[in-house]
Amino acid sequence: MKRELTYFATYIFIFLLITLSSRANEIKILYKIENEIITNYDIVTEKNYLIALNNNLEKLPKNKLEIFAKESLIREKIKKIEIEKIVQLKEDEKYLDQVIKDLYRRLNFQNINEFEKYLSSYNLNREIVREKLKIETLWNKLIFQKYSMSVKIDNKSLKKQLQNKINKAEKNEEFDLSEILIADDIEEKINKQIKQIIKDIEKLGFDNAATIYSKSSTAKLGGKIGWVKSSQISDKILKNLKNTKVGNHTMPIKLNNSYIILKINNKKLIEKKVDFNKEFEKLINIEKNKQLNQFSNIYFKKIKQNTFISEI
Repeated sequence: MKRELTYFATYIFIFLLITLSSRANEIKILYKIENEIITNYDIVTEKNYLIALNNNLEKLPKNKLEIFAKESLIREKIKKIEIEKIVQLKEDEKYLDQVIKDLYRRLNFQNINEFEKYLSSYNLNREIVREKLKIETLWNKLIFQKYSMSVKIDNKSLKKQLQNKINKAEKNEEFDLSEILIADDIEEKINKQIKQIIKDIEKLGFDNAATIYSKSSTAKLGGKIGWVKSSQISDKILKNLKNTKVGNHTMPIKLNNSYIILKINNKKLIEKKVDFNKEFEKLINIEKNKQLNQFSNIYFKKIKQNTFISEI
């Protein structure tokens, strides 16, 4: 009888362990965004994805990473819903392959096999990444279709700016930069946010602060822009960079309705060999992208206000 009771107690204990384990792994719906849902499993996958793109995020407090993953997924769902209202969720496969290639090269992988092996260490695969990049690519295409005619480029001014820089420089300087773009309609909110960002740069590091706060498309990569020639940088920003040491960041620089904080990861001098037409084309693209990014932030904020979001 005593032995039977022992077996019974052991059985109950094992049953409870299995039940609790099963409940712990149960998929739960946490948020509804219109007809889309976000589950606890989605949050885990998003955290893995964000860390895979920026390993420094592992140093974030768990609650901050949880909040950031949630907000990142909500943004993605809102964009997806808006895209589907206007176009089918399709993208040219060859173009997407190139986008993925650009991503894994920025992460210093030589080929797709290396990248897939890396993704698997975070319980991710190429299709998960492909879907996320597809949404971002189609969103950018949507913004371009809506606002490309509103982009204003002063070619004469840009040419003059470029020529002056070429004439002044004995050698071309290049900066390896990271950015945090801050945008809001209300100046008071921006000022409050800037104070918090400066604190978090010191506390969490520039990469993590960029991922959490930046409104630029570089946010998920820790704000990393890469190498930029001095001839492609506006005089106002260049002046701030000249007064900033490698490893440090500028104070917030006002750009129309937004602010930007730049970190100099590295810099170098290169021989003065300039193809004016190529440099001018790059300068135009930088200005176009800057304006389109501003339109993107404004448009997203508008549709978010009209999107039904509920916590389950």
